[in-house]
Amino acid sequence: MASLVACHGGLTTKLTQANFDQIQHDMSTAEVKSILGDPTQSDSEPIPVVGGTKTTYTYNNGQDSAVIVFKNDNMETKEGHFTTQQ
Repeated sequence: MASLVACHGGLTTKLTQANFDQIQHDMSTAEVKSILGDPTQSDSEPIPVVGGTKTTYTYNNGQDSAVIVFKNDNMETKEGHFTTQQ
Protein backbone atom coordinates (compact mmCIF):
# COMPACT_ATOMS: atom_id res chain seq x y z
CA MET A 1 0.00 0.00 0.00
CA ALA A 2 1.61 3.21 -1.15
CA SER A 3 -0.61 5.79 0.50
CA LEU A 4 -3.95 6.04 2.22
CA VAL A 5 -5.55 9.34 3.03
CA ALA A 6 -8.46 9.31 5.43
CA CYS A 7 -11.08 11.67 4.08
CA HIS A 8 -14.29 10.23 5.46
CA GLY A 9 -16.75 12.23 7.51
CA GLY A 10 -16.42 9.92 10.51
CA LEU A 11 -12.79 10.83 11.12
CA THR A 12 -12.24 11.10 14.85
CA THR A 13 -8.92 12.34 16.13
CA LYS A 14 -8.24 12.71 19.83
CA LEU A 15 -5.05 14.66 19.31
CA THR A 16 -4.19 16.50 22.51
CA GLN A 17 -0.88 17.04 24.27
CA ALA A 18 -2.01 14.73 27.10
CA ASN A 19 -2.94 11.90 24.72
CA PHE A 20 0.22 12.42 22.66
CA ASP A 21 2.30 12.09 25.84
CA GLN A 22 0.81 8.60 26.39
CA ILE A 23 2.37 7.31 23.15
CA GLN A 24 5.38 5.16 24.02
CA HIS A 25 8.18 3.47 22.08
CA ASP A 26 7.23 0.04 20.63
CA MET A 27 3.45 0.65 20.79
CA SER A 28 1.56 -0.90 17.88
CA THR A 29 -0.49 1.07 15.36
CA ALA A 30 -3.65 -0.30 17.01
CA GLU A 31 -2.52 0.93 20.44
CA VAL A 32 -1.76 4.40 19.07
CA LYS A 33 -5.14 4.53 17.30
CA SER A 34 -6.87 3.57 20.56
CA ILE A 35 -5.37 6.69 22.16
CA LEU A 36 -5.30 9.23 19.32
CA GLY A 37 -8.02 7.93 17.02
CA ASP A 38 -7.65 7.59 13.27
CA PRO A 39 -4.77 9.49 11.69
CA THR A 40 -5.55 12.33 9.29
CA GLN A 41 -3.16 10.64 6.85
CA SER A 42 -1.37 7.30 6.77
CA ASP A 43 1.50 6.28 4.50
CA SER A 44 3.26 2.90 4.31
CA GLU A 45 6.34 1.96 2.34
CA PRO A 46 8.84 -0.90 2.26
CA ILE A 47 12.12 -0.40 4.12
CA PRO A 48 14.99 -0.87 1.63
CA VAL A 49 17.86 -3.26 2.42
CA VAL A 50 16.74 -4.31 5.94
CA GLY A 51 13.19 -5.18 4.92
CA GLY A 52 9.89 -4.66 6.67
CA THR A 53 7.50 -1.75 6.47
CA LYS A 54 7.70 1.88 7.57
CA THR A 55 4.31 3.43 8.37
CA THR A 56 3.85 7.13 9.06
CA TYR A 57 0.73 8.47 10.79
CA THR A 58 0.04 12.19 10.49
CA TYR A 59 -2.48 13.84 12.79
CA ASN A 60 -3.85 17.37 12.36
CA ASN A 61 -6.35 19.02 14.65
CA GLY A 62 -6.55 22.75 14.02
CA GLN A 63 -3.07 24.13 14.67
CA ASP A 64 -2.00 21.02 16.62
CA SER A 65 -0.18 18.32 14.69
CA ALA A 66 1.79 15.13 15.23
CA VAL A 67 3.78 12.69 13.12
CA ILE A 68 4.31 9.15 14.41
CA VAL A 69 6.57 6.70 12.59
CA PHE A 70 6.31 2.93 12.97
CA LYS A 71 8.77 0.26 11.87
CA ASN A 72 7.09 -3.12 11.41
CA ASP A 73 4.09 -1.99 13.50
CA ASN A 74 6.22 -0.75 16.42
CA MET A 75 6.37 2.96 17.22
CA GLU A 76 9.85 4.28 16.54
CA THR A 77 9.60 8.08 16.66
CA LYS A 78 7.05 10.76 17.41
CA GLU A 79 7.03 14.50 16.93
CA GLY A 80 4.25 16.87 17.89
CA HIS A 81 3.43 20.56 17.91
CA PHE A 82 0.71 21.84 20.23
CA THR A 83 -0.52 25.42 20.55
CA THR A 84 -2.33 24.95 23.86
CA GLN A 85 -2.24 22.61 26.82
CA GLN A 86 -5.37 20.45 26.96
